[in-house]
Amino acid sequence: MNDASHMTLLAWDDSRHHAPGLVWAYRGTAGGPPEPLLPKDIKAALAAPDGWVWLHVDLIDQRAHAWINHACALPHSAHAILEGHEDSMALAHESGVVHGIAADLHSEMARRSTTIGRLHFAVTDRLLVTGRRHSLAAVEEVHKALSEGFQPATAFELFGAIVLGFCKNASERLNAATKQLDEVEDHLVAERPADERRRIKDVRRLAVSLHRPISAQAALFQGEDRSGWELSAGAHEMLGRLAARLERLDREVVMVNDRARLLQEEVAAELADESNRSLKALAVMSALLLPGTLIVGIFGMNTAELPLTHTHGGFILALLLAAGATGLFYWLLLRAGANLRF
Repeated sequence: MNDASHMTLLAWDDSRHHAPGLVWAYRGTAGGPPEPLLPKDIKAALAAPDGWVWLHVDLIDQRAHAWINHACALPHSAHAILEGHEDSMALAHESGVVHGIAADLHSEMARRSTTIGRLHFAVTDRLLVTGRRHSLAAVEEVHKALSEGFQPATAFELFGAIVLGFCKNASERLNAATKQLDEVEDHLVAERPADERRRIKDVRRLAVSLHRPISAQAALFQGEDRSGWELSAGAHEMLGRLAARLERLDREVVMVNDRARLLQEEVAAELADESNRSLKALAVMSALLLPGTLIVGIFGMNTAELPLTHTHGGFILALLLAAGATGLFYWLLLRAGANLRF
């Protein structure tokens, strides 16, 4: 274990046995389950020669960063990330500490959220410090897994579990979106596209919201040259795994988005054809009624010497004349090659 990965706790007033903004703290040791830490025990846990410590803080509490800055010996760039003022995806390294901003889905009580949040982090083999402004799904799941027996060997493995948890949750939502697209496609084959536009828009909204942070994060993990980073072999291996998983997830998002866009265009074309058929039917009906309407209009003129005015059965003759004019017009349309099928 190198000196850079051995994070120590700076001294602070022992009378302060509370940690502002701390959501939870855990310590893991080899051969034993992770244990929750009280604020007064964090100093001793970080000073221990083995194991790892996870500090998770709420960045809404303005005192949280001051406490982290006072408690943890992290590089200045890592402390700047943990201040929580930036929201863009980031990944950097300094003095054996990997820090940055990762994506995670919001954790909601009543539903599976599709809103993307931000996880600010700094990680070494022995220490993981994370901060958020909203409850995050993957972080909560890893927290629950620790209480159920999950035993990561290092803090890097713990951090990897969080990122992989986000990838799993995003992939599940993409699978649900794919099922919706399958149903839309089935309805398109059955020529019932009118009610599918909203569902396709929901899928595209999900794909777009996921694509931006995932593609940015994948580019960071893929693009960084980590050969000079002062990390253990296990840390390098974990970062490589995360880069590959994020790249696969980004391809999944792009595929779902492309398929949704194509289906959206197909639905729009089907609806346009349906509208054209309706307009064509209306035009044909209007055209067929024109001759009869003309005849009725002529016989409705209040002028002298109007034919059939005093003829017995004149009304019936006028109707037959209007029907005959319509029939003649219909025959002329057919002779002209007009397609009257709707």
